[in-house]
Amino acid sequence: MKKWQISRILIEGDRALLERLCRQIEERYEVEEVRPPEKSLVMTKANDSVSQKPFYLGEVLVTECTISIGGVYGFGVLMGEEPERAYQLAVVDGAFQAKLPESEAWYAELLAEEQRIAAVHRRVYTQSLNTKVNFDTMEEYNAKR
Repeated sequence: MKKWQISRILIEGDRALLERLCRQIEERYEVEEVRPPEKSLVMTKANDSVSQKPFYLGEVLVTECTISIGGVYGFGVLMGEEPERAYQLAVVDGAFQAKLPESEAWYAELLAEEQRIAAVHRRVYTQSLNTKVNFDTMEEYNAKR
């Protein structure tokens, strides 16, 4: 599982999962805050749909945090002002970076949470299809007459 997948699951998923994983590490290891959670602004990059060239949409407020577990760094960043979650993400990232035994057992839970998130996305998508409106063009409208 790639780092971006783990981050996406922990950010989009159940908050209780992130809290529990962080607590497991805090109970067994000494976690040192290298940079406490702080707000930052980052530029959001996108591609123009016509020219396919990159451009910057604007700035986004993020909260970021850096921790250390036994000399191995962990980094957490997410959109919005959520210092506690940024810290928890950093702790979980640090556990994965340090290859702690607890982190190996998390993959099954993360896969299950990813499937739950996908099911929620499918349900929301299906609900939005029910509100879809089909418009006839004038040409099609006149052809029916």
